[in-house]
Amino acid sequence: MRNAIALGLLSLTLGGCANLGTLGGSPVGQACNEHLPQAVELQLNLVREMLDQGRAHAALANLETLPQDSLDVRESKALALRRIGSPLARTEYQALLGTCKAGEAHHGLGLIAMRNGNRIEAERELREAARLQPTDSAFRNDLGVVLLERGDRSGARFEFITALELSEGGKLPATNLLSLMYLEGESTQAEGLIQRTGLSTDDVREAHERADSLRSSSSSPVPAESLSRQQPAPVTEPVDAVVQVQTSVVDIDPVTQNHTTAAARDAGLLVKAR
Repeated sequence: MRNAIALGLLSLTLGGCANLGTLGGSPVGQACNEHLPQAVELQLNLVREMLDQGRAHAALANLETLPQDSLDVRESKALALRRIGSPLARTEYQALLGTCKAGEAHHGLGLIAMRNGNRIEAERELREAARLQPTDSAFRNDLGVVLLERGDRSGARFEFITALELSEGGKLPATNLLSLMYLEGESTQAEGLIQRTGLSTDDVREAHERADSLRSSSSSPVPAESLSRQQPAPVTEPVDAVVQVQTSVVDIDPVTQNHTTAAARDAGLLVKAR
């Protein structure tokens, strides 16, 4: 009798653990609670700094020396490949879909789709990323960008404001929201946003230019297949606020690139630096 009770409790415990993988929409798969050796963790942090600085090739080289079964390493590798414009990035992100890095994977696939001019796929992937990680300000900001590109101004506004509040006044969602306000002719609200978030004169000018670009593109639609070749008016990205993801990262001028973050380029805010 005691053995039967013990087996029953064990069964319930195992069943409860198995169900933890699906609570809150989290994907079932490899766990993220990996503990890397200190030396590996230090080198991985160095790789992340390289990625933030736009040194994706150097980051990729360093990643080859790290454990290839680590989820953090695999995610960083996918990011590095995407930053250099490699088609292998898609494969790396897809391999992460069944893990707890699924949110990051959908986000990466969404940005790849945006860069390729596929706005429908981009929206689908970025919506899923935001569903899996609803408090990630970058995911919400980038979803807002693709919604704005698709003409859903109301949806874009919601995502930009959410991203702005989550990041506690982040520059990227603030500039994106400012562009949308100019696009809607909300000069009074725009002035209030500038004061609250401390956007610079350059940010304001570039938001104006971005709004003009969006206004022009909405009056004369461009075929999706030509978006990757289109060079819109410059604005004030990652990664990496309004994002011009159509311009290839491979064409970034190294000198200009040093003056912006990789995250801002991903967000497509700084067209000149993409």
